[in-house]
Amino acid sequence: MSVKRPKIKGKKKHKNKPTSKKASKYKIEDGKLVKARSCPRCGPGIFLAVSNGRSYCGRCHLTEFDKKEVDAKLEK
Repeated sequence: MSVKRPKIKGKKKHKNKPTSKKASKYKIEDGKLVKARSCPRCGPGIFLAVSNGRSYCGRCHLTEFDKKEVDAKLEK
């Protein structure tokens, strides 16, 4: 036995698209726009993702570790 579902006719309901995250990569300091850290290999316009003790480029896969985190692990 199969369950028959009623077909919805007419227009689909409008869904809002998610907003861009580009604005979160810039900060305003002293009335000027300041960019977040960009990738040294790829150049300006490609931002580094910042997470637990490291920065990562999704385009060229460059990973930079924070010096504080590396020194703490080496001392253990």
